[in-house]
Amino acid sequence: MNNLVLVGLNHKQAPVEVRERLAFGEEEKLPLLAGLKEKGLLDGGVLLATCNRVELYADLCEGRSPQELISAIIASRDFALEQPDLFYVKRQKDVVAHAFRVAAGLDSMVLGEPQILGQVKDAYFLARDGAVITTPLNLLFQKTFHVAKRVRTETGIGERPVTISYAAYNLARSIFQDLSSKRILLLGAGEMSRIVATHFVESGVGEVRVANRTREHAAEFARSFGAQVVPWEEFPKALIQSDIVVASTGAPKPVILRPMVETVMKIRRWASLFIIDIAVPRDVEEDVGKLDGVYLYDIDDLQQVADEGLAERQKKAVEAEAMIESELDLYSRFLEHQSLSEVIGGLVAWVSQVQDDELEEALRKLGGLTPKQQEVVRNTVRRVVQKVLHPPITHIKRLVLEEDSTSALGVFKELFPSAQKEPEEEEEG
Repeated sequence: MNNLVLVGLNHKQAPVEVRERLAFGEEEKLPLLAGLKEKGLLDGGVLLATCNRVELYADLCEGRSPQELISAIIASRDFALEQPDLFYVKRQKDVVAHAFRVAAGLDSMVLGEPQILGQVKDAYFLARDGAVITTPLNLLFQKTFHVAKRVRTETGIGERPVTISYAAYNLARSIFQDLSSKRILLLGAGEMSRIVATHFVESGVGEVRVANRTREHAAEFARSFGAQVVPWEEFPKALIQSDIVVASTGAPKPVILRPMVETVMKIRRWASLFIIDIAVPRDVEEDVGKLDGVYLYDIDDLQQVADEGLAERQKKAVEAEAMIESELDLYSRFLEHQSLSEVIGGLVAWVSQVQDDELEEALRKLGGLTPKQQEVVRNTVRRVVQKVLHPPITHIKRLVLEEDSTSALGVFKELFPSAQKEPEEEEEG
């Protein structure tokens, strides 16, 4: 854990206009990590980039500094950050504590929100599958998933949270008390749009339409919600016949511009248009909100709405923080047993390789699966493997940590001989 560092910024220090400039598309994350590794800045890394945070968990190379990682992140976005002190730096044990809190939803804009755990898992799997992970990072994130699951299960902090998606719906409902006659236009057919659509459809909204750059995704979305598909190039016209617009496209720059909305509002004779922009980078130009009749809210504006029920979740958070402190102490003692770390790390790496090899062979034989079907298969196999590994790993940790049984490691190695390095391999390394 000596070289474990974290550099990042989040919604607490950095406003949305900064976060959107530092946003990473899915296709950009792995190249950044691979580039930092090639430059000798880190041996491995996991990049967590969401609407509310950009965090790089790194196994830092000897002689390199966290500030170099910060500079590299800023340089990759090609803009001058006037306040580089917005980034925070954490080391060793503080990295572990922060990872636990983030995955458990204790560091989120909406306390206890459930989506962050899935985002952390996605970031980990991307790094692992891209071969930019190291044993210390592997162990950290496996433990993080365990802690997050325990916190959510035992405290109930994730039950009925007011997520940003729900806050968007709640805001619309507070303005339009009766949604049955309202027309909603969704820009983007991703997960955030799906969650928003679920809330509106369940409330009996009058009409739902969706526009997406990839028409096939829009069509699939429309089938799920009984919505109408609007061709992407025609969405400006669709604004004319909409009461509520929810934008969540993932585009690198705004798709709803002031001149466009000015034209729309003239045709509408300035009838009120309610726009919720939950994208980072933002989908709507800031000046759009200055037009008469336009009510524009971005993701930061939804914070106040999302604070409903905060007092109850804060009580649960106190219990969760105590649980994390206990888990952190246990993990620190676990890391002191280096041989245990190496054995478990070797097992996880071996099983991951076997899992990936068998997965690719199975997918090759199946053939004809859509990317979504392939992802379902991959996620199912990963969950099965994790559930199978969890009991023996938990048991060996208990034996070594609580009873300090050196013989327990020997038994563990005998049970999983293929996971141990051969002498020849150790000499070559």
